[in-house]
Amino acid sequence: MKKDLKTVIVHIFSFVLLFFLVVSFIAPFFLNIKGREKSIDLPYYFLVLGRDEDLENTVRTDVIILAGLNKGKILLLSIPRDLIVNIDGKERKINSIYETHGIETLKREIEKLTKVPIQDYIIFDYSIFKEIGNLLGPVDIYLEKDMQYQDYHQNLYIDFKKGNNQLTGEELLAYVRYRDDLGDLGRIERQKNAIFALMEEAKKANVIKLSEAADLVLKNTINTFELNELLFLYAYGKDATLNFIQFPYQIVDNYIIVDNSKISDLQRKLSTFEIEETTQESKIWILFTKNFKSSVYNFYTFVFSTWTSPGYQIKVLDEKFDLLSSDHCYVFFKNLDEEKKEKVMKDLEKTYKTEFVEVTDKIKYFELIKFIADNLINTLDYDVLVVLNDRW
Repeated sequence: MKKDLKTVIVHIFSFVLLFFLVVSFIAPFFLNIKGREKSIDLPYYFLVLGRDEDLENTVRTDVIILAGLNKGKILLLSIPRDLIVNIDGKERKINSIYETHGIETLKREIEKLTKVPIQDYIIFDYSIFKEIGNLLGPVDIYLEKDMQYQDYHQNLYIDFKKGNNQLTGEELLAYVRYRDDLGDLGRIERQKNAIFALMEEAKKANVIKLSEAADLVLKNTINTFELNELLFLYAYGKDATLNFIQFPYQIVDNYIIVDNSKISDLQRKLSTFEIEETTQESKIWILFTKNFKSSVYNFYTFVFSTWTSPGYQIKVLDEKFDLLSSDHCYVFFKNLDEEKKEKVMKDLEKTYKTEFVEVTDKIKYFELIKFIADNLINTLDYDVLVVLNDRW
């Protein structure tokens, strides 16, 4: 069950990132043209649906996420794809409803389960990785090991080497569809890596390419969003707090069914946006930057590809901080007790297999703070500041 829960959380994160990548492509371009975004009525609920038609030869919605906005929060609810529901007197899995009955029936069933009105939806196909990758690529992806696979039936051919790889759109799609020994977890992690890499490429793109990306996104998704809603989501999402809530279910005779003893509590949370503080995991926030200059790989992608320790909130600043020697990796702690410091140091050294030097020099500390602030990042959010060299 722990692995299943982790899969759900990572899958939510992956598709939420993909959604905001889509919005980020579209919204800034139109903000420049249309002016400030218009607000929409709150609370506001929409569906994020993910499918992989090419790989599975089906149009099942194997990722179903309900998102709600209100009170400075974004609530994210992942609905189990194998959840049994009753349609026209017949029991079927919820991920098959879109294919057999259409989006309106799926919306209606989710509204019955959650007791909230769904205003909009967006449906992703994995082909979006190929289309945007071709436009913005080649895309830098760091691999921890060689990746080889052939499947003539699914037209999937992979031969990537360990280290940095520059992938075309076709290769990027193959990368996110690849399955290794980790199964769904490994595949979801690669989705995240691809999204982060595309975000990095988008930062470097000019207005013309961004407008082309916006056009590709609109052509490769099915959605009901109006422009003003996308602009509002773009502005709202930058400052909102993400809250993950779990769908209450039971497993009976190998079937996943609704846990009716807990469904009313879920409905209350979705309608009131009152989430108990005890349900939110306390994470240690780490900001990574570097003290070397290398074009061999994408630093942003590298950090998110290699950092797998749970219990952390990670951000990456892909800029060079050259006021420290490049002979070591460094760590700056902010208001952490000794037990947490020890845990962070152990996880850092385990991940990068090198010794980290704790910096207590206040002058160097404030120089790093200024450097981060000059790059428009609020350092108050972070418990740990890490400067990596290229000796790991």
